[in-house]
Amino acid sequence: MGFADIFCDPAWVSQRSGLLGPKRYTLRGARSVSLGIAIEFHFFGDEDRVRHVRVVMHTDEQQVAETCLNLNIQTWVAAIEVSVMVETKFPFRVLHMPGSQTFAIGLGQGPEDAPSLCINLPPVEPKTNYERLARGMAAWSGELSHYLFYLRRLVDSNLPLDVRWLNGYRLLEWHFVREAANLNRSPEWRAFVARFDADLEQFLRPRQGSVGLLEEARALAAHAGLDPRSDSERARDPRNAMEKTFRVLERMVATVLNEHPQLDAAIKFIGPTENQP
Repeated sequence: MGFADIFCDPAWVSQRSGLLGPKRYTLRGARSVSLGIAIEFHFFGDEDRVRHVRVVMHTDEQQVAETCLNLNIQTWVAAIEVSVMVETKFPFRVLHMPGSQTFAIGLGQGPEDAPSLCINLPPVEPKTNYERLARGMAAWSGELSHYLFYLRRLVDSNLPLDVRWLNGYRLLEWHFVREAANLNRSPEWRAFVARFDADLEQFLRPRQGSVGLLEEARALAAHAGLDPRSDSERARDPRNAMEKTFRVLERMVATVLNEHPQLDAAIKFIGPTENQP
């Protein structure tokens, strides 16, 4: 039997040495129509919060289980997060791997109560340079307020990916065309994107250019994040265009800010915007 472990609290799993213990609830009856397999959702945790979710896929074929995961992981994660927040009225987010937009998922084969793998994340100690902090605070004149507005939402890792991605794009849009529409038609924008072709090339679909990929990601961010790719494409790679391009988008924003003539040259913006161990 295949199963996918969706980590919400890796420390809780590690403290139990991967032994998840009694389930708080089991939801049966779901099914993958395209793959013809039954699916169950097992919930683990305590009165305080959901700690772990195991998706049990009734198949002994590893490839089928992996395909099922790739086709459904975006929906499963969004549904878990929404359900928990609606029920508890508190923010909730499944674990992402440090410094990335990749969900922390363990894929395995075995009985439904098999031990989970353990994810032990090294602590990240904050280091604050108060001189740079103070200079950064003083750098934003009134004329730069639009950049600051969008940057604030880009760097906040507590916000959903679509909100962060779209605000990074809006910062670039403001820089190149201000309030005009059709950023993708701007020659200056296209020349700027070309500087990042080597970073984006690995993510391009057939007959797609770098500007087209960024427009695909923008449409996802602006319109509910619905992935328009075919099942076969999502089965090969579950990551959508926002996830693939986010780190490049951060570097593009950092480049625009570092090259802006009105920003203090002593202040350098470096992506990514999240700490990595």
